[in-house]
Amino acid sequence: MENIIEINNLNYKNIFSNFSISLPKNKFISIAGSNNCGKTTLVRILDKEIETSSEILINAKPISQYKITEYYKTVRTIIPKEYINTFATIEEELNNNLDQLFISKEEKNKRIKSIYKNLSLNRIKKDNITELSIEDFIRLQIAVAVSSMPKILIIDDISPYFSEEEILEVISYFKYLVSNYDLSIILITSRLDDVITSDYLYIIHDSSIILEGNPIDVMKKDNILNRIGLKVPFMIDLSVKLQDYALIDNIELDIDRMVDKLWK
Repeated sequence: MENIIEINNLNYKNIFSNFSISLPKNKFISIAGSNNCGKTTLVRILDKEIETSSEILINAKPISQYKITEYYKTVRTIIPKEYINTFATIEEELNNNLDQLFISKEEKNKRIKSIYKNLSLNRIKKDNITELSIEDFIRLQIAVAVSSMPKILIIDDISPYFSEEEILEVISYFKYLVSNYDLSIILITSRLDDVITSDYLYIIHDSSIILEGNPIDVMKKDNILNRIGLKVPFMIDLSVKLQDYALIDNIELDIDRMVDKLWK
């Protein structure tokens, strides 16, 4: 499997010591860990905001060999609230960003239509950016990043700013993008509810990957996850316990189907 990002023996202050990770291409990848485990620092390193001498390959090319303009065409990062807009409204900001790409008018309109629909921005596209709620400001950040169609999109812990329903909609959009475009998405989070539908999950702790694999399989290791401060989603936790008592055979995420199985 081809990797989109490879980090080998990353060292940075007292946060990372010989940390290594390889992320597959064209997948929706989740990296989860408790607070203060270095997740945001990792994002800042991959955004070239923090420089290290460690070996980091982006699309098989050393990160140090990228020019800034080339790099930001390849990698876009989203750290909540860390975005400085140039124009007053979402509509103006997005139009300006797309104009810098020198794409056809047809392609521009296609991207705008899709972004407005999938991020629920039509209702606020003419609102002043300075007056947006935090969740809508993050929608703007996602919109600008996605409009550029990078090869890699890295998102840092956005779920605390959204309702349960809203974050599910945003994650569904990420899944759609990975399925339909030449794009790899890396979602960084401290909330395991966000990672259930991702293609692959890494759990980091103390500068190491302590668990990795299919998200459901990883979350069966509830004793390890609880020990490092990560809460397993209720339905998965319940399913694991019911499996221990041989009451069900498989993990069940839907409460109604779970009830049906238990009553049969």
